[in-house]
Amino acid sequence: MKHVARLLDDWRIELVAVAAVAATILFLGLGSIGLWEPQERQVADRQAPRRIGTIAELDAMIRPAVVAATTPKPPPAANTPQREPPPIVPAVDEKCLHAPPHDAVARSLTSRAVAWGRDLDDSDAGRRLPLAVLGFLCVLATAGIAMRRASARAGTLTALVLLSMPLCALQSRQLTSEIGTPAGGALVIYGLVALGCADLRKHLVLGLADLVVAVGALAFGIVVGFMAGGALLGLVVPIGAFAAAGALGVPAVVTAWRALERGAQLALAKAFPRAAAGRERAAIVRGETSLREQLVALAATLAAIALIGLLAYELYDLRDPQPGQIPPQREVLDHAIVPNGCWSPLLGAVWRPDDDLKYIYDSTFEQIAYGTFPWGLLAPIAIGALVASKDRARRGLGARALAWAGAAGVAVEAFQRKAGFTLYAGFPALALALGVWLDRVFATRDRPEGSARLVATYAVLGVLVLGKDMQSFADRLPSLLVGGDAIPYPKSAHILLLPTKLWVLVLGLGVAVAFALAIARISRRVADAALACTLAGTTILAAFWPFGWQASLGEHLASKTIFETLHDLVRPGDSLVIMGDLGDAPHDYAPDVKPEPAATREQIVTALARPNRVFAIAPQSELCQLHHDLAHKPYFVLDDRNTRSLLVSNRVDGATDLNPLRDKILHEPPQVIPHRPKGRVVFDGRIELLGWDVPDKVGRGSKFEIKLYFKVLQAVGGQWRIVGHFDGPQGMRFNGDHEPIDARCQTSQWAVGDYIVDTNTVIAGGPTFPDGNYEVWTGFFTGSNPNFKNMPVSEAPPDMRDTTDRVKIATIAVQ
Repeated sequence: MKHVARLLDDWRIELVAVAAVAATILFLGLGSIGLWEPQERQVADRQAPRRIGTIAELDAMIRPAVVAATTPKPPPAANTPQREPPPIVPAVDEKCLHAPPHDAVARSLTSRAVAWGRDLDDSDAGRRLPLAVLGFLCVLATAGIAMRRASARAGTLTALVLLSMPLCALQSRQLTSEIGTPAGGALVIYGLVALGCADLRKHLVLGLADLVVAVGALAFGIVVGFMAGGALLGLVVPIGAFAAAGALGVPAVVTAWRALERGAQLALAKAFPRAAAGRERAAIVRGETSLREQLVALAATLAAIALIGLLAYELYDLRDPQPGQIPPQREVLDHAIVPNGCWSPLLGAVWRPDDDLKYIYDSTFEQIAYGTFPWGLLAPIAIGALVASKDRARRGLGARALAWAGAAGVAVEAFQRKAGFTLYAGFPALALALGVWLDRVFATRDRPEGSARLVATYAVLGVLVLGKDMQSFADRLPSLLVGGDAIPYPKSAHILLLPTKLWVLVLGLGVAVAFALAIARISRRVADAALACTLAGTTILAAFWPFGWQASLGEHLASKTIFETLHDLVRPGDSLVIMGDLGDAPHDYAPDVKPEPAATREQIVTALARPNRVFAIAPQSELCQLHHDLAHKPYFVLDDRNTRSLLVSNRVDGATDLNPLRDKILHEPPQVIPHRPKGRVVFDGRIELLGWDVPDKVGRGSKFEIKLYFKVLQAVGGQWRIVGHFDGPQGMRFNGDHEPIDARCQTSQWAVGDYIVDTNTVIAGGPTFPDGNYEVWTGFFTGSNPNFKNMPVSEAPPDMRDTTDRVKIATIAVQ
């Protein structure tokens, strides 16, 4: 064990291990998942123009324009009135652009990286590869900071924590990414740290190599940071954070003066003994490292001030003040400081005069909470512990992490409200603080501090609460990289029989519990086992984001799965019709099949009526109308995994019909209806209740199904939901209200003459519900409590209806 411990303290072995783990998580299987649509697909298509099929097609498209342009126009007739020349439009003021020019550099890295990857390999993997490389460099640079200033083990922990954060793992493998900003920041800070502590005395060659790497990391980080985040997010944040952590370089002046003073004393004190002179020289040599760090901080301070000044010069103008402005204008020397609203080449955006109020201050905290789950919850504790540490190096790391994370948060808030959406880029700082802090915590787990149990309790409860919140708002995590709730979470996504979103809570809670046991006062054996589980759980969580979460959701959010099914089924002579915009996906995933575009649903219906086998890709929203239009024609759903599109065909050969409406919307009366009403039951003259299938008794807390059979008499209209009330003893009620037909077809899409078979799963109360008979009431309602409205019951036997337009259909015994 001691030999293993020594190996783990060797930074070379640790660096190789970190690189291997990061490469496995970030590079493996880059092309196995399709591009999420439409978000990632739009990014890819902007860099890869829509392909033209053949040279003949290209010639047919451009020849009319060429002929028109080269054919001389006949002279006008003598009696033809001559039009006046068009007015001269003044040239656009190139000094004040209101949109990014085509050659913009700042904040263009993602689009450029996608284009570079496409040129390298025109595939999903090729487009994502440059982003994965940036993520890889971000991990190495952040781990390198911890290795240089703390320990090799701290660097490994930093890398594992960083890889387990969704903001790192997902940004490195998705095109809707700003991974260049945190990568550039990490490289800049690593370069500045290395410049401040590079040692040329022990080994000149290695010292020079270290210095070259530091300068290279700094230069490359500056380029990457500016191209990815602009001067504010990509440069001011890391450089300013390093400067702030170094007290803005102020101590450098004092240290330099003292060093000069010592040198002068040595030069003038010729009468001093040699031993004393040697001690003075040693003191100066020992102070060189501190002085060099402070000088680097001073240089960073000057650079940050210069960048802020240039940004202010670009973003603001001095104008004559206008009284009565709301909000009041800021004035300097009798001039108002007003945003000019022009495109800023340094900022990489337009700094709007007015704030965008849709970006509230909670939005950044949400990004941090979801994007750094689960370790991010402990980051404030880690930073506080490092800042209060007695160890100078750890205290300096805590200051840098605090300044880096805080500056990134302030910059993101300002940018979102004044320029546009961006992603929080300070998460490597949180991972850095956590890795260094965990190194200390795990090293003293046999004698934990007094607050260990409190921290353990906080970790478990915090992860549990945030994990449950992520279950309730599942759309927020898929939408993390695009802003807002733009990407709905696919409810059908599962991994090993569990919903994919539930695995986020399970894995996060597993890491939290293992960490709590590792630092709690139980026993050394338990602490060692829990530590191993913590590291293993963090590694598994890091692998879960690309290979579990992204792969599972990609199956439903990318059209690649549809084209894979098509590739397995298509044969020579088959046709493919596509309705809707899938971008360049047909070329990427089915280059051997030439698709026919369909602008309307009628074209899909006509194509499916052909004698040959026809495949059609249609929007999910068209399924209800297609089901109605193809009522007496064969059609089959062959792939329904994608949330936006369906693969349908007029033949099912070699596949399985997955049509969700096949047994839910019938064009003929159902053959079997277990229970029918004694009289006619009609809602508003539009929907007739034909019968139901309800069990006689169920176990308390168990799941059971209830089926309702309806006939559509008239067009229903609106979006009505189905009432499901189970009223029992002591006024207790368990609820079964739901969207009809699993929310696949709203009542406004029901066609006259169709028969609806609605199936719903209900939970029979809970532990507090008494046993007894529960009356089952149904109907239709719209709205929500207290502003809901029930559909009127226009016809029903008196003993089945009540005064609130509900109909009683059965009684269930709950036991």
